[in-house]
Amino acid sequence: MTRILGVHGVRNYKATDSAPALGAKRLTADWLTALGSTIPALDLETAYYADLLRSERQSEELAEAELTLIEQWALSHGVTPSGVQGRATGWLRWICGEVARRTGQRPALVERTVRLFFPEVTRYFAGRRAVVRDRVRTALLRHRPDVVVAHSLGSVVAYEALHDLAGALDVRLFLTLGSPLALPHAVFHRLDPAPREGLGSGPPGVRRWVNVADVGDFVAVPKGELARVFPDVEELPEISIAPLWPHSVLDYLKHPTVTGALLTH
Repeated sequence: MTRILGVHGVRNYKATDSAPALGAKRLTADWLTALGSTIPALDLETAYYADLLRSERQSEELAEAELTLIEQWALSHGVTPSGVQGRATGWLRWICGEVARRTGQRPALVERTVRLFFPEVTRYFAGRRAVVRDRVRTALLRHRPDVVVAHSLGSVVAYEALHDLAGALDVRLFLTLGSPLALPHAVFHRLDPAPREGLGSGPPGVRRWVNVADVGDFVAVPKGELARVFPDVEELPEISIAPLWPHSVLDYLKHPTVTGALLTH
């Protein structure tokens, strides 16, 4: 029996705020469908925290803190936004267009992802970190997984929650998918525990940490940096999960590289 705990990324609203258990159940069903029958004797649960990061704002206008993070993200893609006037919609569209050109993605798709991703990252770091981490720690202690699979922002939450537990678990594999953990200033420099001398530390109680990223995943940046700033990471060769949207966790879970890592944990 392989016990896996999944930790999702942004925009996974599967239930109302009053029913996070239902959200976890629906999310687990999605992950199981994506994995299919590739992992025998699988006991999968997901840690659901999306309700804790839901915004009360109805507007898609980005706050100043979110725009600052987007600037750091753009710099990681080699795009310098300083020459663009202001921080209005046109500025964001220009940055996303440049990133799309460099990654081979559609500009509208990149902009939409940015508008969804960075507000939740900002909410996590700006005041909801403790409650989100507590939710994931509780799931880790209840399920006691052999494997933790963490996608996107979930890799940040799982990394910090595993550090909180200080080796209370024996996790044979920590598998990160489309992770922004190495994104300078926007994520990496905000981590808890804080990096020392430019390097992060592997979570205690984790035997093996493997990272997988799609070649066009514009959230998993800078390319190849994660294994440099986290010396314990085994960075697998970049893959291609889906040409239309290279950041979907379900497409990651279907890929042979990911299932192969799960089978050899």
